[in-house]
Amino acid sequence: MTQPARIAGMDAARGAIMLIMATDHVNALVVRRHSAEFWAGSWTHYGDTLADRIQLGFRIFSDLCAPGFFFWMGSGIALLAARRTDWPHGRLRTHTLLRGILLIALSWFVEVPAWLVGIHGDHTGGSPGGWPGAGPAIRLPITVLTALGLCTILLALFQPLLRRRIAMACLAVFCALSPSLFLPDDPRSPTGMLARLGLVAGQTGGLYVEYPVLPWLGVTLFGHLFGQCLARQPGRTLQASLWIGVGCLLLSLMLRWHGTFGNLRPPRDGSWREFLNLVKYPPSPVFVLSMLGGTLCLFRALSHDPENRLARLCIGFGRAPLAFYLGHLWLFAIIGAAFFPFGTDYATGLLVWLVGLGPLYWLCATFARIRRAQSATSWFHLF
Repeated sequence: MTQPARIAGMDAARGAIMLIMATDHVNALVVRRHSAEFWAGSWTHYGDTLADRIQLGFRIFSDLCAPGFFFWMGSGIALLAARRTDWPHGRLRTHTLLRGILLIALSWFVEVPAWLVGIHGDHTGGSPGGWPGAGPAIRLPITVLTALGLCTILLALFQPLLRRRIAMACLAVFCALSPSLFLPDDPRSPTGMLARLGLVAGQTGGLYVEYPVLPWLGVTLFGHLFGQCLARQPGRTLQASLWIGVGCLLLSLMLRWHGTFGNLRPPRDGSWREFLNLVKYPPSPVFVLSMLGGTLCLFRALSHDPENRLARLCIGFGRAPLAFYLGHLWLFAIIGAAFFPFGTDYATGLLVWLVGLGPLYWLCATFARIRRAQSATSWFHLF
């Protein structure tokens, strides 16, 4: 069966958030200055200095990235199902399940070692990427790639449910609201392994969770619903994406202004900086609404003219997101450990980011070219 053309705006939006993500990881691994947004832990308070404003600006934009990855992963699985109508459901389920297992394996054997290089290369006494600097040894880290793999496995197990859009929408809303519904009143209360894995970011024994599965599964399910709409009515879905995105942004502003339900932590003062400082670990409903709203607006903007120079650049990166993610982590972790163990300023960090885009673009282009040369049934497409 001939595959339809890829959706250029989707590749462009994914590439754009990858470029933004790389600035955030350069700040963590090279500049050695990174924010924390934990409900049950450290939460950065931004002052009024220029450095604090720059740090907050980087963080607001980079917060688009994780929700975007989960959202577009869900969309991609839906589009795969739509264009592989010749596959029996069992084969699609197996393919999706294997992809999830592969993501978890890559997390443990490729992603986590890169972060360890960054952590051991940091001589400032900080914690790159928000990882804890003290406490029990981490034996099982649930990073973004592990959580993506777990959500992919759950989508494979939920295949019958995914064909019932109303039920899937209800489950997505329930999962996204779970932090506001089920987190205990006291962030210092003891947390068991199961609650830690599913809902409460932080560390229990050797288990360290940055991305608890339940709320991020909600984002993935929203993406799957959006992907189903793209497959059935691409033109109308593209037009509606802007208004859905704007609606999400307005609702998130209203909830943040109210300061209670959906925030997990209300603003600590009346400053605009604190108003924009949202809880990501686990993702508060306000965080999810604002970042998915930004993601959909970005998708609509880059879909308007996919042939312009910026969109084509983003598409080049967005066609190989996994290769970019793993490649950029190792590149900037090594550069930071070798040349910037004590950190540097933001201007130098931006220069490192810009120079690093050259080899990363080559890596993505090479990976995409090799994948295109494979048959539709090749195991290579699991990547």
